[in-house]
Amino acid sequence: MWLSPSFSTQREAQPAVATGTVSLILFAATTYQAALCLIHTHFFRVNTTTVALAEFLVYLACLAVLIRRVRVEFVIVAALITAYLLLLSIFRGELELKGFRDVMIPILFYWLGRHVGNMAYADKILRRLVWVVLAFGFFEFFFLDWYSSLFNIFSYYLSQGVITVPSNFISGSALNLNGMRPEGIGRTILPSLLGSHRVSSIFLEPVSLGNFAVIVAAWGLAKTRVEWKNGLFFLVTAVVMITLSDSRYGIGAVSLMLLLRAIPVRKLNFAVSLLPLICVAALVLIGLFYHGQYADNILGRLYVSGRSLLSFNVPMLLGIEGSSISFYDMGYPYILTRLSVLLVVVLWFAIWMMKMQDSRGERFRVYIALYISLILCVSGTSFFALKTAGVLWFLVGSGVRVREEKVALEERVSAGGWAYVA
Repeated sequence: MWLSPSFSTQREAQPAVATGTVSLILFAATTYQAALCLIHTHFFRVNTTTVALAEFLVYLACLAVLIRRVRVEFVIVAALITAYLLLLSIFRGELELKGFRDVMIPILFYWLGRHVGNMAYADKILRRLVWVVLAFGFFEFFFLDWYSSLFNIFSYYLSQGVITVPSNFISGSALNLNGMRPEGIGRTILPSLLGSHRVSSIFLEPVSLGNFAVIVAAWGLAKTRVEWKNGLFFLVTAVVMITLSDSRYGIGAVSLMLLLRAIPVRKLNFAVSLLPLICVAALVLIGLFYHGQYADNILGRLYVSGRSLLSFNVPMLLGIEGSSISFYDMGYPYILTRLSVLLVVVLWFAIWMMKMQDSRGERFRVYIALYISLILCVSGTSFFALKTAGVLWFLVGSGVRVREEKVALEERVSAGGWAYVA
């Protein structure tokens, strides 16, 4: 195809909308927990209401950007999902706000990514976030006492009721309960070199750092061969973050992504689209035939998830019952009781209906589908955490918008243009 080189470069280099506010939103969504913890440690007590207000301001900022170029599809999707969740609330006899919040994040940040619609900008903002995360991560690792004096994470979560034990099991530690590997479990990655400390960086908990690392690795591995240097940066930094956080989930997820990189993306779509069904079936089988009990390891978490799924009845599958149950480390039971199997299936198919005809977007979607399917096996609510979910769905939206920009470019050039673009 023959296109104007200057016009093509300009279209790729300039996002569809101004990005200053978008950058602030993404940094706020990623770092707000660290900022609130800093305030809690040195100024005043932060409770769940304060955290909810901070998140609400982030969502409001997203709406302020989106309202300028509001699209009919956005309004229809948001209205239908809201109506369905309200209907579930009527059947439950109570309003379960957590479900609304869990669905709001993908909708807002996906459309925010589509509004910007520029892969170069997405690269730029993600690279900056990675540098910030690594800077705080190494600061925590090498200067743990200073980090703990700035961020009393244990007290921060205790004030919100997230931690219910009266005292930290690691005497004198200001880290979260999972900030240290307890005796008997130990660190998985380089234990003799790195010790029992698991780095949390700006996320305040190592689980979220590991999740962020998997997202970064997925973005890097989705790059084409021409962009191998850029992709290598994201992959290497992801490995560093996984190592610092000692993320066992990160090891497994990124290893699978590396194996899938050798397979043409179009051959992966169907198999990966069925992955949640395969995971649920595997969990049920483990729950049936594994004779053990819950333990803080992969098999223990899979077992307890499987046992929980075996206890489900039809009302729980439909989201009418069970929304008040705390499914710790059990993602599939959590999402089914909060959103219902009907809405979960619709949202899952919506991911595959996105027109991501660019190879980078298609492969990133496959990796994110893998990320979602696997994390729900071993974690309860970390997938829905704003500090990682915001940037995740922004990247997905950016991938979708790239193809739309190319189509618009081709339509303009069809009226008359020149110069070759690969």
